[in-house]
Amino acid sequence: MRYKTFRQKGLPIGSWPMEAAHRHVIQHRLKRSRQRWTVQGAQQVANLRVANCSGIWHTVRELILA
Repeated sequence: MRYKTFRQKGLPIGSWPMEAAHRHVIQHRLKRSRQRWTVQGAQQVANLRVANCSGIWHTVRELILA
């Protein structure tokens, strides 16, 4: 890895951005009290949360309504 180059470009190095995103995007929704999920259901909710947090919800909505 070219850590110096990546740092100079302001790019994150390490796993903390992914871990923070996981907590914010996934765990915030799936770990509410009294929630029970199948693997398939959790994956579907995770996909929708990622689309929403990524700012592409309008695209997903258009695909659903088409």
